[in-house]
Amino acid sequence: MRPLHLFLPLVGLALGLPRSALALDEAQVYGIANFGSAGECTGGKTHLRHTVTAANFLEPFQDMTVLGQWDETSTMDNLDARGSYFTDSTKATSCACTADDQSLDTGVDEADVIFVHTHGGHTASGNVYYSNLAMGNASYDCSVRTDNNMKFGVDGGDLEIAVVKACQSGDYDVWANQGYRQQLTESGSTMSMWNAFHGNSSCTSATEAEVSAYAWSSLSDGAGDNWLDLFYDDDAGVDSDDCPTSIVMGSSSSLRSTMYTYGGFMDRIDTGSKTGSTIHYIGGCDPANGIVLPN
Repeated sequence: MRPLHLFLPLVGLALGLPRSALALDEAQVYGIANFGSAGECTGGKTHLRHTVTAANFLEPFQDMTVLGQWDETSTMDNLDARGSYFTDSTKATSCACTADDQSLDTGVDEADVIFVHTHGGHTASGNVYYSNLAMGNASYDCSVRTDNNMKFGVDGGDLEIAVVKACQSGDYDVWANQGYRQQLTESGSTMSMWNAFHGNSSCTSATEAEVSAYAWSSLSDGAGDNWLDLFYDDDAGVDSDDCPTSIVMGSSSSLRSTMYTYGGFMDRIDTGSKTGSTIHYIGGCDPANGIVLPN
């Protein structure tokens, strides 16, 4: 495995980046931990850790805001995490739901960087390929899909990097069959990176520290590379690995590779027209609810 990127000292980072380069930067997190109580969606197991990781991911951005190096941060946990916030107006007809992904300080396409920790799944059979994420508020869609709800970085949307800690949210088969790039972007989209998981992903006490380490170490580069380094887990059993994937959209393989290796939350590299995509993963990774990734 590649060595982890070292954390950048916050003070050095603040001194090294001009404020003019950081105008209107926004980070939003969604921790969906509670299921089955009044007003909440059902069908998921309550995992209180999901809100802890959301707070841990947001901490560097909050510190940078205090230092004048970032503009805005916001948190939508549990009942505040609505399916409408993940739904684009171009998809509202197919899902028969409310589209509000550019809602101020709440919609995912209103931010530049988002983090989501929830339960997830995927479908990859016949002509149907998509991933889905569980939401928190039962008054809105309780499951949002990459094909029926989401479209990012178009018609005034800003999203560039999505970090999704959810099972099956970055499935190889979905990617290979007209999946995430076609579902999540258009050629003129701002969005360049969808970091997620092929197959199931574990959620233990170590996850809290891993999310914090990932957020801090990816401020200026390695947003894709660090994701694989920190969240890959080669378990000794069969069908039990954690298999992170980093899907980068852009006009050329070289630009996509540059974004994967050198792009960070504060250094979001322009990958050009979103006409192609590259999926980054560790070959041979063998998760539950996903194929063994090809070498």
